[in-house]
Amino acid sequence: MLRIGCLLAMMPLWTAALTGCAVHHDHVGVGIAAMVPNEVMYASGGNDEADTKAMLAIAGRFNVRLTIVDAVRGDPLPGTAIFLAGKSGGATLHVTEAGPMFYLQLPAGDYRLAIGYQDWLQLMDIVVDREPLDMTFRMPADEPTENWLFCSREPTHHVATSSTRPRFA
Repeated sequence: MLRIGCLLAMMPLWTAALTGCAVHHDHVGVGIAAMVPNEVMYASGGNDEADTKAMLAIAGRFNVRLTIVDAVRGDPLPGTAIFLAGKSGGATLHVTEAGPMFYLQLPAGDYRLAIGYQDWLQLMDIVVDREPLDMTFRMPADEPTENWLFCSREPTHHVATSSTRPRFA
C-alpha cells in the first residue's frame, strides 16, 4: 500500500505527465525553472532586478532569446503573449503571460513567431540554425485612456449606481 506522503510527493510528476508539460529544474540555483511543453524548452522572467540577473545567468542554455520592451520608453513589458509555430508542422507553443525576457531552445528549422501586447501583434518568421538569435521587440504600450462604466444594483433599493475607472485598472 502506498503512503499518502508518497502520493503527494508524486503529484507534480503526475500533473506534468497528464498535461504534457514538464519542468526542467535549474541546477545552477538561479531560481528560474524552464518549462517544456510540446518538446519546446522555454524560460520567462525579468520582471525585477533579481529576476533579470537570473535570466541572464541561464541565457547561454537557449538559442532564441527575446526581450520585449515599450517602443517609446524602452521599459520592459511583462504580460506579453508569445505564439510559436514550426512552419513544417513541428514545435508549437502558446504562452499568455510571458515576462519581458523570454528564452527558447528550439531545434533547427523555420518558425513563425508572434508577440502580442494589449491590442498589438508583431509577426516574424525566424530561422533557427547553429547561431543563437537575440531579438528585441519594441511594442506600443498604450496608457488606458477610456473610462468604462460599471453598474451595480443595490438589492434593497433596486437603484442602479455607477462608477467610472480607467480600463484595465
